[in-house]
Amino acid sequence: TCDMKGFDALALWALVEASTRTLSRPLQIAFTYDEEVGLLGAPVLADAMHKAGMTDASTMIVGEPTMMKVVTGHKGGSGWDVHVKGHEVHSSLLPQGVSAIMWAAKLIDWANRENDALMAARPNELAAPFDPPFTTLHFGQIKGGTAHNITAADCWAGFEFRVVPGENVVEWEEKFLAECARLTEEMKKIHPGAEITAERYFAAPPLAPEDDGAAEAYARRMTGDNGTHVVSYGTDAGHFQARGWSVVICGPGDIAQAHQPDEFLTVAQFNEGRAFMERVLADLSA
Repeated sequence: TCDMKGFDALALWALVEASTRTLSRPLQIAFTYDEEVGLLGAPVLADAMHKAGMTDASTMIVGEPTMMKVVTGHKGGSGWDVHVKGHEVHSSLLPQGVSAIMWAAKLIDWANRENDALMAARPNELAAPFDPPFTTLHFGQIKGGTAHNITAADCWAGFEFRVVPGENVVEWEEKFLAECARLTEEMKKIHPGAEITAERYFAAPPLAPEDDGAAEAYARRMTGDNGTHVVSYGTDAGHFQARGWSVVICGPGDIAQAHQPDEFLTVAQFNEGRAFMERVLADLSA
């Protein structure tokens, strides 16, 4: 309801309502899929919209929950499935084996050291408004091993970057892959079959504040919000901005309620979203 079906309902209502009015400018709605599992639909849809000639829109509003504030920036990033392949021996012969878990720990320690350096550094101008105001590296899942007395043959881990605008996602990915390669080289000195492989399962470009952005100006006029707002979560907005659209994020609800068993959208926020749609329709009918 909050993230972001309430906005979807309001957008569909606005589209139906628009069909009963004479608009001076067109109103379009775009639905993507699998945003939560890797923003898979947005690049496909953006490419299809380009092919269909739907590139004239001066304003794109992504309805993620922002309490109807105008959000002009978010972090980008990517997610990776990491597989550490070791070599099993009895743990009493530890130097002859390659524990996939213990070598995965070396990669995790690298991420910790990078985070420490990032936290200690002065944030760039684009990053300063974010909380936290720096890129983060995070291992969220890890599993592997057979028994306490066997060096682990396999270890799997889930890893992600959340990269602030002003820093290059690709450069961070290259740095990560270089560390995987460095550790693999060390592992192979012990056993030639040992290695670390990483497969990217999602990539999300950041949303950067635009200079004199049409979407920002329009959304501010429709909401009356003149504050500066950025978020650390990712959305489809970065994909559309990267393909040439002017984009902001503005929708009903609080991100704190998202991804919860009792996720909810207050009636007050839903009504504020409807009032926003009413102002958009009135503006397009003027």
